[in-house]
Amino acid sequence: MRFRKENRKKSGLGSALDITPIVDTVFNLLIFFALSLSFAATSGGINVKLPKAASAEPVKAEQLTINLTEDGKLYVNDKTTTLDGISETLRKNQNKESLVIIRADDSVPHGKVVELMDTVRTQGFTKLAIAVVQSPEKK
Repeated sequence: MRFRKENRKKSGLGSALDITPIVDTVFNLLIFFALSLSFAATSGGINVKLPKAASAEPVKAEQLTINLTEDGKLYVNDKTTTLDGISETLRKNQNKESLVIIRADDSVPHGKVVELMDTVRTQGFTKLAIAVVQSPEKK
């Protein structure tokens, strides 16, 4: 078989640079960072609709999280429990300076939240916070 030699013009720039792999890499990095940011923004797997407050602030400290769902279920650090179970968990915790955050659903009656707060306080915890979602500023 006889192959033809093509007349190739040699440009002064040399061979052309293919940017397709570079563009693919940039798009993959963009997707990676977009997805990792959305995962960082989510909180635990317990569905609680928090009330809104204009004075909400983020908290960074050693903490225990107690979730109270709309149907009255209690969770301590994402584990199902009862009010007595919360007392026992708090009694076992040696660090009474830990912050206890109560994440109660917006529709939970006030009395249930107060009962939960009282349980936490009777176990010797003095740092207590109620989780809320920051609402837009009113003008």
